[in-house]
Amino acid sequence: MNLRTLKMKKTVGVVVLSLAGLVGCVSTAPVAITAQYAGQSMTLQAPPQKVVVQDLALLDIFQSLAIPVAGVPSARYPQFLAQYEANSYVKTGSLFEPDEQVLRELNPDLIVVGRRSSRALETVQQLAPTVDLSFDQEHLVQSVKQTTWQLGQWYGKKQQAAHYIERLDTQLAALRQTTAQAGTGLLLLTTNNKLIAQGPQSRYGVLFNEFGVQPALTDFPEGKGVELSIEDIERINPDWIYVIDRDAAVNKADAIPAQQLLKAVAHTQAERQPQLIYLDPAHWYLLDGAGLEALLQNMQQIQVALQHSK
Repeated sequence: MNLRTLKMKKTVGVVVLSLAGLVGCVSTAPVAITAQYAGQSMTLQAPPQKVVVQDLALLDIFQSLAIPVAGVPSARYPQFLAQYEANSYVKTGSLFEPDEQVLRELNPDLIVVGRRSSRALETVQQLAPTVDLSFDQEHLVQSVKQTTWQLGQWYGKKQQAAHYIERLDTQLAALRQTTAQAGTGLLLLTTNNKLIAQGPQSRYGVLFNEFGVQPALTDFPEGKGVELSIEDIERINPDWIYVIDRDAAVNKADAIPAQQLLKAVAHTQAERQPQLIYLDPAHWYLLDGAGLEALLQNMQQIQVALQHSK
């Protein structure tokens, strides 16, 4: 791809990646960062050394590729990202609201935002070069692979990136073989004592669109979630119910666990009782099912559960 170089001072704008294809020889040498900026091309001549990553799924990729970061959001980290709770990492605000004063004092070379933090683009792009690496939730696996490869190019980590991409491809192929034989699935997000069905157009659509689960419910007005009762679930009668406990993900006080909300499903009068898989709530809700380790673990959990079904 021939991109015209636009040198950029540190005080300006947002960078929107133009991602290269997952091709080329594996090299360990870092490359200059070339990306699209305000309709033109721009290049940072050296990989940024002081980086703020304002998204947990993107932080998963940085950790997997052993790319150091200086600043991270204050958040409830899943266990595999627990190292970022340490005081050695500057806390740069919440996932939704980066702290302007902290960012000014840190003076990063680059700020990386994702789905939640991208709403603060107008603010943070005034403080440092900012790249929006939000994942394409409609093509999540491919989007994760592209971002992994791009970061691998930037930081001389192509070999590590290629290794993870190969693992993703292998795991996904195996999972799709399993889901093709597993019957229908219903995805439920539990929150505030409610059972909210999620469909292929939701941000959790990877379960259907790429993992290959056949949706038991397809009527989602405007792509939005649909609240269901236990009776509704009995009528839909899925083979499998996949559950994301949103309240567990955010550690909501006094929340009723998803297992208790769905206890009645085990006593359904339907001809066949659906089997339940309680998905990792942090991976699916806090990381939107993305990242590298989280995505691999998500696929592995479902694969194991389906293969060891009753």
